[in-house]
Amino acid sequence: MKNYKPTYFDKIVLRRVLASIIDLFVCFIIVTVIWILLNILGFITFGVIEKAIPFIFPVILSTYYSFSVGGKKGLTLGMVLFGINFLNKNNQNLGVKELFIYNLLFFLVIPVGILLLFAIILPLISKERKCLQDYIFKTKFILED
Repeated sequence: MKNYKPTYFDKIVLRRVLASIIDLFVCFIIVTVIWILLNILGFITFGVIEKAIPFIFPVILSTYYSFSVGGKKGLTLGMVLFGINFLNKNNQNLGVKELFIYNLLFFLVIPVGILLLFAIILPLISKERKCLQDYIFKTKFILED
């Protein structure tokens, strides 16, 4: 049996997965705090605000990703912790508008892609380990080590 040595792109995929888990955990904390606040407000407003809760969660997720990646450094908390950077084809950070569209595409591609398995298989078979939304937006991830 050969010893497999991970390539540069293998390391990026692993770090992307771990960074995504950290980012989802941060979003979960934000959603939990907002959910508690909205339930308190819902009690005060006799349940009117509680009807909006399912519509607010996707806004929180897309806002977190758009403004953290769209900030000055262009990185989410998970990306900072695992030392990866997200760049476009011109080696620049994406703007807030581009990131909002990228995130919407991400949240649309992942559920459908998992059902059809190409969201899981594409990064494993492509040489650069890119996801579908990376090919569409011509973006890349680099290690900051």
